[in-house]
Amino acid sequence: MKVVSLKPQELKKYLVEPEMLHKAKRPCALIIKLIYRGKRLDFAVPFRSNISPSAPTEQYFPLPPRGTTKDGHRHGLHYIKMFPVDKTKVDKFRMDDMYYKIIYAILNRNEKRIIKDCQEYLRRYENGIRPEYSTDIDLLIQILEENT
Repeated sequence: MKVVSLKPQELKKYLVEPEMLHKAKRPCALIIKLIYRGKRLDFAVPFRSNISPSAPTEQYFPLPPRGTTKDGHRHGLHYIKMFPVDKTKVDKFRMDDMYYKIIYAILNRNEKRIIKDCQEYLRRYENGIRPEYSTDIDLLIQILEENT
């Protein structure tokens, strides 16, 4: 697992997918190597500061709220927004801020759980259980392969 900053020019290739998060200053994502349809791929699992309070808990890993987290919403790793990524085209994310040091410690303590949860999400997704508002992983893999 590695926390990275996503390059805006790399995210532009995914603009055809309506559920991709298109925020211009997406701060960071967690890169995890997972198995999807029998292939080991790198996935970016984005940090989101306003996950809906009605989102099922198996769709995200909770983290302490950020200053931008609205009342009643959650901050965390949002599994249903994960997407394949070329990890050679991301930037290192600076963890100088105390908040991010705390987040990083939480991620390290829960690494096995996060990987297990993400892999389980992908297994359900492969079997046709696709939550509303989830990214189209097959389309995004196709786009990634066409652009590498």
